[in-house]
Amino acid sequence: MSRVVALVGPTAVGKSAIAVELAQSLDAEIVSCDSMQVYRQAAGLTQSPTHAHRVQVQHHLIDCIEPTEDFSVGEYRRMAAPVIDRLLSHGKRALVVGGTGLYLRSLTEGLCDAPPADVKVREQLWSECHNIGSVKLYNRLRGVDSAAAARIHRNDARRIIRALEVYALTGRPISNWWRQASAELLQGQVTVIGLTRERDELYKRIDERLLRMVYEEGVINEVRALLRLPLSRTVRQVHGLSDIERYLKGAVSLKETIDIWQQRVRNYAKRQLTWFRGTPNIQWLTISPDEHPWETAERVKELIRRAHPQNAAAGQPI
Repeated sequence: MSRVVALVGPTAVGKSAIAVELAQSLDAEIVSCDSMQVYRQAAGLTQSPTHAHRVQVQHHLIDCIEPTEDFSVGEYRRMAAPVIDRLLSHGKRALVVGGTGLYLRSLTEGLCDAPPADVKVREQLWSECHNIGSVKLYNRLRGVDSAAAARIHRNDARRIIRALEVYALTGRPISNWWRQASAELLQGQVTVIGLTRERDELYKRIDERLLRMVYEEGVINEVRALLRLPLSRTVRQVHGLSDIERYLKGAVSLKETIDIWQQRVRNYAKRQLTWFRGTPNIQWLTISPDEHPWETAERVKELIRRAHPQNAAAGQPI
């Protein structure tokens, strides 16, 4: 039986509405896997689940951190652990929903306990990267840690440098540290479903969403209020905040703000898809433009059934 289902995909693909339909059908509660929806006072900017959705289904790790506080993947994992354990112990299912791939990985593979960054080593590696390019550093990584190289894209300079840094500091491949990471949180088999749409349709949804946020949902006033606070480093990474801040300072027009913001989010969606496509054992589902969330939820359930044919044969629930 699939006790835990993860529903992932790029921003604006429609995860929130589909998750509510699916959770109701599976008798599950939703555990957010979004690095920005944890923040209070930013529901519009982060497009957190609506009040109506949260009334229909219990959501966890939404609107729980002050915007003045930093937040990390380690803190996310520490908060998610008791929530998931409690749901499973009470016979409920956990539906992990979001687009932050690193957060999902922390739940399925654990966290690496490798040593923290060393400024001198990292600066040296970044200097080399700028001089010779990430591909040559990637080839060096292949020589010392082929397992890590198999999981890291050759153009992902940040992760390549981190892997080489760990090797330089410890003499051990980072893949060894990964294997030591605990993965006890998600007990049993986890079914991971990836949602996607045709690129033009996804980009259209992104552009339309941002227009609604600006002209109908009052996101500019929300940002204006946030900027009165000593915002944390991590909350300042929320897409759109810095763009709207520049608009409020008179540096750019509203049209320029929206155009830049839309492009940033389209690029982010592309990076999300790249991350998830590099994650093993994801079953992908392409949503058609006229598909209702309940229809997609039914198709997700069919994927879960196929992933657990022994349960279907035994007449057990998904």
